[in-house]
Amino acid sequence: MKRRMFLLVLSAMAMSSSLPAQTDGYEQWVGVWEGQLEGQPGVTVTLGRDGGDVQGTIVFNVVARGQGEQPHVIGHDAHVLTHVDLNGTTLAFHVVRLGDGRELHLEMRLGNDGKAVLECADCGGPSATELTPIH
Repeated sequence: MKRRMFLLVLSAMAMSSSLPAQTDGYEQWVGVWEGQLEGQPGVTVTLGRDGGDVQGTIVFNVVARGQGEQPHVIGHDAHVLTHVDLNGTTLAFHVVRLGDGRELHLEMRLGNDGKAVLECADCGGPSATELTPIH
């Protein structure tokens, strides 16, 4: 009986030590990513995996420039990422727009240079923003 319990404990330990191998690829996404708009932080994506899967938030900053002024951030629009789907070098997710409740579909694609490109096909305006990891 003791031997059987010992073998069960060893098996459980071996299986739990192999779990991190199943999550390979997450590490390249975890962190804070920032995109610039007129030299100001235009969008910030924060990704973590505290619950096992990649989760996070995105903050869209409102950048304005008054007559004769330098661009500056005048507001923020923060969202929780939903329907997060990681597929290799592409991270797809949804956010719900506050004004009308419309669900927007966004994608982040990793480049070979350690940066990512954020795209939103149904957001309107410029469709791609380069994101740099903040260390």
